[in-house]
Amino acid sequence: MKPRIIQGLVVLAWGIQADLIWFALPMAATLEARYFLNRRWALTKQDFYRVADLTSVAMVGMIIFLFLNARSYHFITTLFQWLPILFFPLVIVFAYSTTEKMTLDVLFYSLRRQKEPVQQSWDMDYLFLGLCVLATGFNTDDRSLFFPLAAIAILWSLFPLRSTRYRAGIWILVVSITFLVAGFTHQMIREAHLAVKAKTEQWIAAWIMQRTDPLKTRTALGKVGRLKLSDSILFRIKPIGGQGFPSLLVEASYDHPSTGASMEWAVWETNFTSVPHEDDFTWRFADASPGETAAKIYLEFNRERSLVPVPASLSEIHDLPALEVKLSKYGAIQGSGMVPSPSFEIKYSLGNQLYGPPGEIDLYLDEKHEALLSRIVKRANYPARHSIAFIQNFFSDFKYSLFQETVNEANPLEDFLYSRRAGHCEYFASATTLLLRQMGVPSRYVVGYSVHEYNEALGMYIVRQRHAHAWAIAHVGGEWLVVDTTPGVWLAEEDANANLLQPIFDFFANYSFMFQLWWNEQKIEDYKFELYIIGGILALILIWRIATSEQVIISREGNEESRSWLPGKESPFFKIVAYLSDEGLKRDRGEVLRHWLIRIQKPELLPLLGIHNRWRFDPRGVSANEKLALNEQVDHWILGQVDQGPQEN
Repeated sequence: MKPRIIQGLVVLAWGIQADLIWFALPMAATLEARYFLNRRWALTKQDFYRVADLTSVAMVGMIIFLFLNARSYHFITTLFQWLPILFFPLVIVFAYSTTEKMTLDVLFYSLRRQKEPVQQSWDMDYLFLGLCVLATGFNTDDRSLFFPLAAIAILWSLFPLRSTRYRAGIWILVVSITFLVAGFTHQMIREAHLAVKAKTEQWIAAWIMQRTDPLKTRTALGKVGRLKLSDSILFRIKPIGGQGFPSLLVEASYDHPSTGASMEWAVWETNFTSVPHEDDFTWRFADASPGETAAKIYLEFNRERSLVPVPASLSEIHDLPALEVKLSKYGAIQGSGMVPSPSFEIKYSLGNQLYGPPGEIDLYLDEKHEALLSRIVKRANYPARHSIAFIQNFFSDFKYSLFQETVNEANPLEDFLYSRRAGHCEYFASATTLLLRQMGVPSRYVVGYSVHEYNEALGMYIVRQRHAHAWAIAHVGGEWLVVDTTPGVWLAEEDANANLLQPIFDFFANYSFMFQLWWNEQKIEDYKFELYIIGGILALILIWRIATSEQVIISREGNEESRSWLPGKESPFFKIVAYLSDEGLKRDRGEVLRHWLIRIQKPELLPLLGIHNRWRFDPRGVSANEKLALNEQVDHWILGQVDQGPQEN
């Protein structure tokens, strides 16, 4: 039984739902045309293997294409939507060949190498029908029509295969009720799933927020230091119009120190203010000026809400993949509704500053910190420039060290200032910020990234995880100045401690990045001519293969069309089937021969059925003597029935 008409309609429904109607129209027409043509091609297994291998190559190509274009296409959704196109060549060669079903070795290369012939087979028409129904369900715009379409398709395709024991109306009613109950149950399960999912997400979010700080409203000594242990590349920066770029990128700044053992910094005001749009993806932070410089930052965000690292002199962000951008008084920029995108552009000018004006909190020192720092300088209001020079001179004989043992875990800052006199940027930045306040200068603690590694091949700055940095800013003369007391050798020391294999890793990472940039700029429209040439070559090969293949004219009288392709079609047992049918003992559609013989109370024919089944399905077949014996027994049984005369049913 072939799913006539319904198969073409399902293909059209798939084309409409997946927005691939111009593919679906010729596919549906080609599938349905075979029922009006009596010509078939006697294709060999090797022909089927070639088409299957071509399908596999197309599948691999499709997977690679979707992997490289994950930002433009949803991988799973697009792959399933295109499956009917990928498998159509295999379906159509079986539809127009003398082979009714596809054996599994056509699809699975491993089965082609086994010695025993493969007997398991699939009806490609029903397989393709199910594939189209599945692909239709992956429509991302309007799924309201999918369930009724799928129910009608399944009902229509199963109707010819139903048992004739039941009336058609009863069968349709039972199946319809089954579909309705299944749809209702599915909807209830889905609603329950969404409710549980929402509650679970809320619980997980609350649990995480208690233990982490995704927007960096606080930090502690050691957090930046842990980042410095990795050479991995976080993002790249391409200056537009030159090599110059600010040496520091700000991610967050803090104004409130704690006295705990971990020496934490926090923000006193956690509020962010929305920045108005200039257009859909452009935000201005300062008026445009003639001295503005632009750059492109290749950074892909993996959170729906995230901080954006930018220079403190930022004036504009363009093409940031966010629904909303907010700015805090500390100069931190937060993007909300972020979606994956490879890059965004910024403009900056030396006269701009993102930091808000200082407040009383920027001079705050608790008693413990004041007492600790009094051993260096008494608390008082010193001239700002003098204070900065004093602090820089104080740290001039300190050393930079990323790896060290903590001597005084109760107060790591005291240990840094008076015992070790060595540490990494967090220690210098924290101590500098507190010393500035001790001397009456408003100050804040800032974390971000140092930008110094320029790659000539890319024409870009590379920012690694170990380039994470911390420094202090001081408010002097109405503006915020960077006060970075970390010894300048820190960059050279960390470069010297980099992984010996880093150049190899960088080579592959950078050239993969360059290929990704090139690939993102490619458009399918740019290769129309090449695609037409390839399609034309494949069409000519197909026409040549069809023209040179052996062709068969099939007969459509009675059941000869379906019987002509049956293995063991010459078995004499079919004469018994025909005789009993003429006597009114008809076999139900789809009923197994064994069950039929038992139902009509003809158990004496079961031994003959066993030989018949071996003749048809056993790859070893039956011997010539067994065939001759079966033929004689069939004739003898039919003659015996004729001699007995008509029987009552």
